[in-house]
Amino acid sequence: MSTRRGGVNRAAVASLILGRVVYAVNWYSLAAVFAFTASELKLNVSGLGLATATFFLGIGVFQVPGGILAAKIGPRRTAVYGTTIASMAALLTAFAGNLAEIAILRFFVGLGMAFVFAPGVILMTRLLREGSEGLGVGLYNSAFSLGGAIGLSGWAVLAAEIGWRSSLAGVGLLGLFTSVLLWFLVPKDTQRSDFKVKPRHLRLVLLNKWLIVLSIAVLGLQLGSTVYSNFMAYYLESVAHMKVGEAGIIASLASLFALASAPYSGRLFDRYDNTKRLLLVSGVLMAIGVGVAFLGTVYSAILSGIMVGIASGAGFTFGFSAARASNRLDKEYETLSVSWVNSISLSGDFVPPLLYSYVVIQYGYSPAWLFMAALAFVLIIPIFFSKVPSQKHAP
Repeated sequence: MSTRRGGVNRAAVASLILGRVVYAVNWYSLAAVFAFTASELKLNVSGLGLATATFFLGIGVFQVPGGILAAKIGPRRTAVYGTTIASMAALLTAFAGNLAEIAILRFFVGLGMAFVFAPGVILMTRLLREGSEGLGVGLYNSAFSLGGAIGLSGWAVLAAEIGWRSSLAGVGLLGLFTSVLLWFLVPKDTQRSDFKVKPRHLRLVLLNKWLIVLSIAVLGLQLGSTVYSNFMAYYLESVAHMKVGEAGIIASLASLFALASAPYSGRLFDRYDNTKRLLLVSGVLMAIGVGVAFLGTVYSAILSGIMVGIASGAGFTFGFSAARASNRLDKEYETLSVSWVNSISLSGDFVPPLLYSYVVIQYGYSPAWLFMAALAFVLIIPIFFSKVPSQKHAP
């Protein structure tokens, strides 16, 4: 797949962006409608914590298998297969009758999504002009933020109108539609006939110290984004007694500000040499943003959303751009480098939803926000002591 010499394939880029938007709606749709789900199925915040945790278990554990599969069959086919699996699981969630079924299906939503993100990043960077790789990652992350805003605010309103089951079925059907678009609009993978995944090369990627440090930093960013986006709406509904639609709008602020910051951050990565400083600033901002929510007011929730959004839009763009650029092997391993960073960060993010809901039940919401802020700050510290590779972009 090479479109750089002949210009940008706009239809392919548009299909990837649309797929990423729907991917994000699917990611956050359950959190948006959980007040309705909890009421019907007699659940509390721990139910949302369990469903969120199984989702992250699925999306984290299968990142590396997804990266290996993409190296063998190409990122386009891998992304299509993953989108189909995630969308089918989302569709079936609409028919779930208890928490166990929801948790299992959310695991499969995560499994499918594990085959989508890294291949999508690589497809975007290959479809855009050379020298705009960071911008490609930024645009892809912006699409996620747009979908997150739609999922958290729009799906709450939609659920109030047509029911939570119909709203979840709708995002599943939208996902299946985007998998068809990806199949027909994204150019076919051009895999080398002589290429084989070599164990020695796998070890070079999986034991790369810089990628592991990047993963820990991205985990800190992911932790803050996950806790805010998945729990803020339910928190405002339960504690501040806000209406579902209003709470969803505030919870979507993080996505909206990430939408604005990601493309600019991509350009900044393309032009600025100090990746370490970019990640440090993003991580510290994330920790402060999560901590602000402990004040327990609507205004603190809004400020928290703004800070978390800017930090996640910038930090994820810096982190995944740096992971792709660190590859010094065949280009087929670019997907695996991004998948490996995403795998560690998302597998680790299996724990925070459970920790957060546990601290809420034992001590209350304010201590829970402070605890998660401190954890996010601790996870960014290793970046400070890391050695950044001398070259930014892969050859």
